[in-house]
Amino acid sequence: MLLNKVLEKCPNTLLAEDKGQFAALLKVIKGRTALNEDLSTAVKLLTRTTAVSVQARKWVLKYNILECLVEMLDQEEVTKDSTKNATAILSNAALCCAHCFQDAAVCKKRSERDVDIFLKHAKADKGWAIQQNAAIALARLATNSTSLLERLRELRGLEVLHSRYAAP
Repeated sequence: MLLNKVLEKCPNTLLAEDKGQFAALLKVIKGRTALNEDLSTAVKLLTRTTAVSVQARKWVLKYNILECLVEMLDQEEVTKDSTKNATAILSNAALCCAHCFQDAAVCKKRSERDVDIFLKHAKADKGWAIQQNAAIALARLATNSTSLLERLRELRGLEVLHSRYAAP
């Protein structure tokens, strides 16, 4: 609940510039025990921050939060949960990953497993926001890494992305 109050009043750039506030946010995400409102708010705030701050994206990588987000997207109990919190968490986790995948060096270090995870969400009927954010992450992965592009081709993921997201 406290994080909701911070989210309402905190401009995106303030969090990106304050390592102490960022560390508190990371603690909530790394120490997650349930898909609750605090986790949902923390991932949402992290996503808003990484959208505007290169420094925030660097901290996400430095403190292995990217791995936590991808792990959340891969956990069966999380992906089967259809509550509002779970949907918000998955959607924002995928978008936060997409923000980090803007860096080609990050994409080159990612594995084919990431393509599998994001493609699963891009094809799933869990919600439009999750599908779209997973597709954005996939597109950035494929754009910045030829090996991941090849994996996407093997899985016929380009056809999925084109059929669902290409302009008519």
